[in-house]
Amino acid sequence: MISIKVPCSSANIGPGFDVIGLALSLWLELQVSVGDDASEGAQHNCRITYEGHGENSVDLTPERNLISQTALYVLRCHQQRSFPEPTHVHIKNPIPLGRGLGSSGAAVVAGVSLGNEVGKLGMTKDRILDFCLMIERHPDNVAAALYGGFVGSYLKELDPEEMKRIEVPLAEVLPAPQGGEDTGLTPPIPPIDIGKHIRFPWASEIKCIAIIPDFEVATAKARSVLPTTYAKADVIYNLQRVALLTSALGQSPPNPELIYDGMQDKVHQPYRKTLIPGLTELLQSVSPATHPGLLGVCLSGAGPTVLALATTNFEGIATSLIKRFEGENIKCRWELLEPAYEGLIVSHSEQASSSGMTYADAGVSIDLGNELVQSIKAAVASTRRPGADAEIGGFGGALDLAKAGYTEPPILIQAIDGIGTKLKIAFAMDDFSTVGIDLVAMNVNDLIVQGAEPLTFMDYYACSKLNVPDAVRFVEGVAEGCKQAGCALVGGETAEMPGMYQGKEFDAGGAATGALKRGRTVLPDKAAMQEGDVLFGLRSSGVHSNGFSLVRKIIERAGLSFADKAPWDSASTVGASLLTPTRIYVKPLMPAIEQDLILGMAHITGGGLEDNIPRMLPKHLAAEVDVSQWEVPAVLKWLKKAGNVDAREFARTWNTGLGMVLAVTAHRAEQLVQVLEGAGESPVKIGKLVKHTGEDVILHNTSVWK
Repeated sequence: MISIKVPCSSANIGPGFDVIGLALSLWLELQVSVGDDASEGAQHNCRITYEGHGENSVDLTPERNLISQTALYVLRCHQQRSFPEPTHVHIKNPIPLGRGLGSSGAAVVAGVSLGNEVGKLGMTKDRILDFCLMIERHPDNVAAALYGGFVGSYLKELDPEEMKRIEVPLAEVLPAPQGGEDTGLTPPIPPIDIGKHIRFPWASEIKCIAIIPDFEVATAKARSVLPTTYAKADVIYNLQRVALLTSALGQSPPNPELIYDGMQDKVHQPYRKTLIPGLTELLQSVSPATHPGLLGVCLSGAGPTVLALATTNFEGIATSLIKRFEGENIKCRWELLEPAYEGLIVSHSEQASSSGMTYADAGVSIDLGNELVQSIKAAVASTRRPGADAEIGGFGGALDLAKAGYTEPPILIQAIDGIGTKLKIAFAMDDFSTVGIDLVAMNVNDLIVQGAEPLTFMDYYACSKLNVPDAVRFVEGVAEGCKQAGCALVGGETAEMPGMYQGKEFDAGGAATGALKRGRTVLPDKAAMQEGDVLFGLRSSGVHSNGFSLVRKIIERAGLSFADKAPWDSASTVGASLLTPTRIYVKPLMPAIEQDLILGMAHITGGGLEDNIPRMLPKHLAAEVDVSQWEVPAVLKWLKKAGNVDAREFARTWNTGLGMVLAVTAHRAEQLVQVLEGAGESPVKIGKLVKHTGEDVILHNTSVWK
């Protein structure tokens, strides 16, 4: 079985007329069975079946179907008149035809690849490009579909003899046999190196909203409305914009103003307004100012699909554009797509029968999963503790409570959480070594505030295609977090889900189990709290793992990339500094818990001081906090100033420099300080509990935050 996958593509991104193309995550797929008994006697030894867009209109005759016709052209250039063996080609095509998403370009790339595979020709991708360009003469779509990603391309100037070959009419490249007879002539073989390409960087935050109207625009018709000459000013306008756009789309965070301006065009989109009702008004109806998250908008290829680039607010942007089309009585649907970085993908698998398929054919590799398990065993084993051996590979994680020191049935406390959008920065930096610590911290810190000792941890890692080195770095971070918390990593789950995730992106979650010895109070002990109880804070390491959607927005507005030097730390980059992991407070707090010194604790996560401290308080008490008592980390100071974040929002979004707040009776406050200092902490007295008179948290001296 041969699997051939080719992504759709969008050409003419903004001003990139026949210059730049973008491969997108909607895939044409061929499932090819060579030596197929059911195809014996089929015309040209090829039987075609089809499912997907245009199912009732696609010609399945091998000499007229674009994919098989292209394959026959390639074979005949290599002296093979038909498919060498009876072959079944099953086409799965979700790419809408005639909508400007490169359906014909994908078909041509798939067809050349099909001829290469069944003919066992061994052509490189560069030589495949030559054959593609004999049929699809515009390199932007073809190069993007073939190589993947965001691609610039051009056609080389050829000598006169080579030009004779490339200028052969398309009807002679893919000749329709006269009277059904094969002439036996060798078709024109393409020159070598017809086209050249380069891949531009693409910021991982940027996704593509494709608004797909329910009508077609033929490429020939779209080209017929274009003028034969252009005004010099219009050409210069486009050249200026394409020069900056190819760099702007690779910057992280993206600059909406540069991208929006860079996607403007004066040489092809304006002339197609007669083909697409309301096009000019539609393209002008959205901007970064009117629709947060939008970066730019343009016509995709020959149209009529409209492509909007955005980082957030995808549904809102799509809904707005669709309403514009509806005003012209045009029905639409929309897809959220991402760059397809691999381009043409060919894979081979053994087949037990003509219809047999494997899990790997669907994009899930059991072997890679097994490789990951072997690669992380040492890291996982390093987290073993009494009661849990930290062995992985079974069907579940075991915990012996007796061996863990619980001779009576304890109260079990459980927590579950994720990392959040901090992962976006890890993707941008290609650094997954610390986010595993964050995952553990978000769980075990939630256990310790209830007085529970974390005992075991399990993680969940979901991706499109398993990248073993990336996953190993992540799990090693999880193991490090478990060691800091004194709990065992007893198992986890890795899920490959093609279609759910794109590129190298993944998501992760975790669950921790802790225990409280029988007879000990589950914290907070609200009944024991009273006015005058003292509040202490334990310092954070920075942003920790909350508020990163706002963090990224501020970084974007400041025009910084994650690779830039951090304005708050000249020794670090923006991304590296922001990836500083969340502090784990388990080990310094356990001695104080065991001595019953603490009345309650608040883990300062999303919601900050304002929302988390009240979670540990009875309704009749409030927290009075003097914010001048601790130093706010430099990164948070900078974010507050650069984002013009007011004091209330600052205290509700980030931890402001405290990762944990503790309540203790006044007469035991000094003892608590001694125990915490003995465990390596430097607690800060930040306030006290007072009678509730309307506010849950009363912040004093917030002027110091200015």
